[in-house]
Amino acid sequence: MSQRTFRLITIAGAALCILSFAGGIVRVVSINRETAGIVQQAEEWERKTGGVYQEIEEAGSHQYIERVAREELGLVKPGETLYIVAQPDSSGYQPVAPRPGHTPEIGD
Repeated sequence: MSQRTFRLITIAGAALCILSFAGGIVRVVSINRETAGIVQQAEEWERKTGGVYQEIEEAGSHQYIERVAREELGLVKPGETLYIVAQPDSSGYQPVAPRPGHTPEIGD
């Protein structure tokens, strides 16, 4: 084997090793990026599930049940008076509930 052939084989082998090594580095960098993204997603899901667990825990509390009953169902406690404020419509008319035994007149 001539020295020139040996040198060519050595250079080709070194180039092959370098390309193989570079490909491995690119793969490792890609995997590290993917892993970082997955870790970030896992942390986000952990925060979300933590919030859900807190909501579930709060849903069993007396205060939560009372708040939902008042806000969403319009319920009141015995002895309380519910006042509903009516908004005037576009003409300026503001509805008023009729009073028993009273005939409404203009200017009432």
